[in-house]
Amino acid sequence: MTPRTHSRFNLTRFNFTRIPVSRAGLVLMAAVAATQLQGCFVLGAAAVVGTAAVATDRRTAGAQLEDQTIQIKAQAQIASALRGNGNVSINSYNAQVLITGQVPTEAYKQQVLQIVTSIPNVKSVLDQLVVGPNSTLGERANDTLITSLVRASFIDDKQLYSQAFKITTSEGVVYLMGIVTQDEADQAAAVASGVSGVQKVVTMFNIINPDQLQSTYSNTAKTPITPQGTPPAATSTP
Repeated sequence: MTPRTHSRFNLTRFNFTRIPVSRAGLVLMAAVAATQLQGCFVLGAAAVVGTAAVATDRRTAGAQLEDQTIQIKAQAQIASALRGNGNVSINSYNAQVLITGQVPTEAYKQQVLQIVTSIPNVKSVLDQLVVGPNSTLGERANDTLITSLVRASFIDDKQLYSQAFKITTSEGVVYLMGIVTQDEADQAAAVASGVSGVQKVVTMFNIINPDQLQSTYSNTAKTPITPQGTPPAATSTP
C-alpha cells in the first residue's frame, strides 16, 4: 500500500481520525436528496447557503467575491481555449489559486497556467494539472465522496472550525486552503490524512497567529470550537 503523505506549500507570505459512519451518511444523504429536489427549491436553498457561507467564512466578503470572480474568469477563458479538451478545475482562496484536473498535452497545461496567472488580482498559483486522459465519472464521484468525508470529519473534530477550510479533492489528493493558526493547520492535515481513500494531503494555508485569531474573530462564529471543559489557550503578549 502506498503510504499517505502530506505536502505543505507556503505561498506568498502565508506561512490530516476516521469519522463515524453515521455522520458521513448524513452528509451523503443530504447531498443525494438535494439532487432530487425541484430546480426552484435548489436555487433558493443555494441562496440561503451562500449567504450563510459569507457570514461564517474567515475571508472578508470582498475577498470571497474576488475569489468567485477569479474562478469565473479563469474557467470561462480556459473553456474557450481548450474547446472541450481536458478537465480543469479552478479554486481560489484569498487570491491563491489551485489548478487541478487533466489536459491531453503539455502545451495545453502551459496555456492553462498562462491564463490563470494573467487573471487580475491573482497572488499565487499552485499548478497540479496532470497531462493525461480525463478522469472517469467514477473517479470524480470518488473524489466528491472523499471531500464529503473530510468535511464531515472536520465537523466531528471539536478542535476545528470546519468553515475555516476550503477542501478540494483530485485523484485522491486532498487540498486544504484556509485562514488558520499553525495548530489548526496541523490538526486539519492529520484528520484529513486519516480519511479512507485519501492518498495525500496538500496544504495551502494562510497562517495567522493565535493573537490575530482572537483579535479578529473573537465573539464571532468564526473562531474554533473549544471542547467542553477545556479552557481556551492563553494568548502570549509581545
